[in-house]
Formats: sequence, C-alpha cells, structure tokens
Amino acid sequence: MPKICSIILVEDHVVVRNGFKELIQTMGNFKVTAEFDNGKQLIDKIGNLTADLIIMDLTMPVMDGAAAVKWMKEHDIEIPVLILTLDTSDKTIIELYKLGIRGYLSKTCTADTLKWALEEIQRTGYYHNELLSVAMRNDQQAKARDVNADVLDKLTEREKHFLELVGDKEEYTYEQ
Repeated sequence: MPKICSIILVEDHVVVRNGFKELIQTMGNFKVTAEFDNGKQLIDKIGNLTADLIIMDLTMPVMDGAAAVKWMKEHDIEIPVLILTLDTSDKTIIELYKLGIRGYLSKTCTADTLKWALEEIQRTGYYHNELLSVAMRNDQQAKARDVNADVLDKLTEREKHFLELVGDKEEYTYEQ
C-alpha cells in the first residue's frame, strides 16, 4: 500500500480551504493533517507538526505566504512548500523559488494539475510548470536588456557612431 502524503493547508479563506481539503483528500494518497488561516499560525505550531508537504496561499493577513516561507528557510524547516495563489507575476514566482518553494500553481488550475503537482513533489521533490518557465525566461531577458543598457551607457558617442555604421545594412562591406 502506497504511503499517505500528509499535507498542511494554509489558506485564509475558510470556504476555499475546505474546498481544497475535500478535493485533495479525494485524490488518492493525500491527507490534510493540519489547517491554518495564515503563515503566523503555521510557524507558531510547525515545531509540533510532521508533514510531507505544505500547500500555502500567498496573500493572507497577519503573515503572508512569502514571509512564512522566508521564516521557514531561516529556521531550517525543510518541509516542501507548494504555493497555490492567484498572483502569477514573474517577479513573485522567481523570488519564491529563490526562497526554496518546491512548486507554484495558480488557483485557477484544474484538479488534475493540482494532483500532478502533488505527485511530482512527492516523487521528485519539485513541480515545475509553464509559470516558472515563462518567469525564468522573462527574468533572463530583462537581465540581458539591463546588461546591454549598461554597456551602451558606457560607450562614448564616437563608439556608438562606429557601431551604427558597422550595423547599417545600407553601408558597403569589405567584400563589396
């Protein structure tokens, strides 16, 4: 018989939390063993809990998901965290992965996607999806633009003019 994955659910909206709990517990080998309204309640009790995974909302009163994840990292709490939220901004996704989360899902995902994410984290330790791929690509492109802008800012007017001439399609090449 496969091991039951114990889950801590951290979500401030009771109706949403209850819905996720019911959904998760119908997915097979998953059981919600603890529930909290915010990150502060979680960190106050986490020393007395054992769990295989934490599913946490990002936007909550008192202590949000990002602050809770940061606190867990600072205190060497190594329970994998899956963020389940409506905020899908690239900056937020990158920052949370840097803090050590193991997965990031939009609350608009399907039940099948949620189940796949839970299984992937249980199997490999991580869940990566299109949200992360797009955020990483956009982050790299932004960094490249910043580097290019820094280089251009350091060029003299004469160097800039030279580059314009070299890159001009209308100018003759050496071979011509």
